[in-house]
Amino acid sequence: MTPREFFLLYEKLISGTITADEKQRLLEYTDQIEAEEHPWQAEMGDKAEIEEELHALLEKDIRPKRRTKIRTLTTILTAAAAVTGLVILFSSIYKNNSKLPPAAPKTLAANKVTPGSNKAILTLADGSTITLDSAGAGSLTTKNGVTIKQVQNGLIEYNDRTGTNATSWSTISTPTGGQYQIVLEDGTKAWLNATSSLRFPTTFRNNERTVEISGEVYFEIAKDESKPFKVNFNGNTITVLGTHFNVMAYKDEAKSKVTLLQGAVKVNNRSGEQLLRPGMQAQITDSISQITTCKANLEEAIAWKNGFFTFDHENIQSIMRKLARWYDVRVNYQGDMTGKIFSGTISRFDNISEVLSMIELTGTIHFRIQGRELTVLP
Repeated sequence: MTPREFFLLYEKLISGTITADEKQRLLEYTDQIEAEEHPWQAEMGDKAEIEEELHALLEKDIRPKRRTKIRTLTTILTAAAAVTGLVILFSSIYKNNSKLPPAAPKTLAANKVTPGSNKAILTLADGSTITLDSAGAGSLTTKNGVTIKQVQNGLIEYNDRTGTNATSWSTISTPTGGQYQIVLEDGTKAWLNATSSLRFPTTFRNNERTVEISGEVYFEIAKDESKPFKVNFNGNTITVLGTHFNVMAYKDEAKSKVTLLQGAVKVNNRSGEQLLRPGMQAQITDSISQITTCKANLEEAIAWKNGFFTFDHENIQSIMRKLARWYDVRVNYQGDMTGKIFSGTISRFDNISEVLSMIELTGTIHFRIQGRELTVLP
């Protein structure tokens, strides 16, 4: 049973129009939620109280008070979504809306825009390219003693056996709707989000390791105290020894963000520098190169690497930019989008119609999609 079907049956229950068969389906589904023992989230309210209210309705067909209806509709969506493996999504606006959200437009279901996948282009120092989404596992090429190997789908690694001081540069780039992982010559691991690039030397020489990025990249730096690791982006530099961190530096975002999970990093540009400790985030206003720091939402910062979109009080325009990069769609807006703020978690591997339908369940936003043209409506 989908969350939408659950909503419809629940509405029939409280309006007194539910049939005996539908009531039995609803009862069985609530038992399934309990049997699955999914983690209960604080914002869902008191678990025992909600279960008691719902079972009382199923057994007695008593219409709940308006206050209960508002809260239960919100919490049941979350519980139902957990069971079906779909979306856990809610908005502050929806929490104050007692009406059942309208059904998703048929145009969403008819347009099955699939999610992104492991694909990238590797550009070598001589200008030749390798399309990584079609390359099988095994050795891809050997250039000047440097072997490039595809370990598995979505992961390549560089191995240098030459011991020479010659340095050449390669670039791995992901298109819209692509992601990829690479292990550099020193053992450093990098994950590239959609529409991102990493330019790196095939071997790290001299006394430092330097790379350049655009878009969004998560790093796990191989520790080497004799060779600091530097990441350059948008006129900024991150300096580390060995650590885990995420860099978000898309050109269409007003701020670049560096989020530190482990170790320590220093972020600097022409306006100054900031030292980050684990759990902190540096936000750089690119137009003026200003660096500020704050406590990070680590789950949100690296959700993409773990296969999710996570939104933390995020406006609809920011959410749509993320979806556009991953699903390769063009987004247009009609009407006022002021106050469209959402929090929640969505799988990156559902078709876009499923993702949009779940967001529409909040009752505060609607979508129309034709081909790869997505229109957002209030």
